[in-house]
Amino acid sequence: MPPKTQREREQDARKAKLDQIDHQISTGSLVVRKMTDEERKRFATSREDRPVDTKPRRRRAAADAPKRPLPPAPR
Repeated sequence: MPPKTQREREQDARKAKLDQIDHQISTGSLVVRKMTDEERKRFATSREDRPVDTKPRRRRAAADAPKRPLPPAPR
């Protein structure tokens, strides 16, 4: 069997993490609950401030990048 690709290794790691979470929930050592209205208000503002890009590296780069003016339009 050929070695796994990076994507396959990441998928396996993600599945293992989700299985661990499911196990913790079933044993009662992890409790998942709904957010309170207060928590929803507190975290909603930070969610709106985030850049649209979904990749974390690009989000950071977009937020840190200096805003530069557009070049002049050709005539």
